Amino acid sequence: MTSITRTRVQVRAFFGAPEARRLLRTLMSCAISYAAARLAALPEGYWALITTLVIVTQPSLSQAVDIARDQIIGAFIGAIAGVLGIVAMNRGAPPLAVFSVALVPLAALSAKRPAFRLACVTLVIVVLIPAGPGSPFERPMHRVLEILIGAASSFVVSALWPNRALTAAHRSVADTLKSLGQLIALHLSGERDDARATRLETQSTEAQKAFDDALKEAEREHIIVLVQNRRSDAIDKAAPFLRRLHSDALFLAKAVSRLDRDTCAARLGAAGRELQALFETLASVLAANRQDDEKLARARSAVNELRAMLEQQEATHGAQEVAQFVIGLIVADVDALIATIYPPKESRA
Repeated sequence: MTSITRTRVQVRAFFGAPEARRLLRTLMSCAISYAAARLAALPEGYWALITTLVIVTQPSLSQAVDIARDQIIGAFIGAIAGVLGIVAMNRGAPPLAVFSVALVPLAALSAKRPAFRLACVTLVIVVLIPAGPGSPFERPMHRVLEILIGAASSFVVSALWPNRALTAAHRSVADTLKSLGQLIALHLSGERDDARATRLETQSTEAQKAFDDALKEAEREHIIVLVQNRRSDAIDKAAPFLRRLHSDALFLAKAVSRLDRDTCAARLGAAGRELQALFETLASVLAANRQDDEKLARARSAVNELRAMLEQQEATHGAQEVAQFVIGLIVADVDALIATIYPPKESRA
């Protein structure tokens, strides 16, 4: 019985639910691509399937979009060169000479941008492979249409089958931030509720564990993100910031434990409430299906306001000074987390 259980675990580790979803996604994409190519009566519809297989196996939306874009651009360039070659051949130029002349610039382009190598493939199909009955200009148009069908099929499946793993990762980060925000506010309020503090620490730890599991599943699943999802794909970089914030919260608990309740509430309670609101806002941004630019701007504004609040506070000594220092660390870590997952537009440019 033990050996059977061990075998099942090994099989699931090798080919579990993530791989099964990836397999079904690939088969569904190919089915849609093949059906669309047949409906369009394309004579070389297998190119749509090839394009689908190349795109749907990319691990992220950005890579999938880049591959699809390069496939389409390469096909267009090759088709344009092929059309010019067909015009030259209709005027008596030998096909091999036309191909040789057209291949040089396309090969140079492929050497500079290897992703555009499909231009050379398209040129070979259009110029060297004998065309069937009908206009010789149909093949370049068919080639581009096949690429478009293959790319569209991949994105249709992505829309029908959302990225569950990355969605779970965003949700886990949001849960971690909510727990930490409440924990920090609890410590700065002056209350001594050890049971609630322990519960919030446990929730934060469990959410971080769920986040790590979601990232592992996303890595195994290789799903591309929904096309309409405008969130950043840098959520996997949140882990070190979450660990630092968790450590900051524990450090803060030790610092405020040396302050009496009234002093802590009077001097630090407002910062605690502001931090909890900041964490709640950022958690809401990360948990949503679409990036909320208004809430994100509000979170960035809250970070600046907290920094200004800390700068205006009177210089203190002892435990309060340590607590203010830790609050500054928390604000800096939140700011770094936002900048990493949602870099400003000018940084991306």
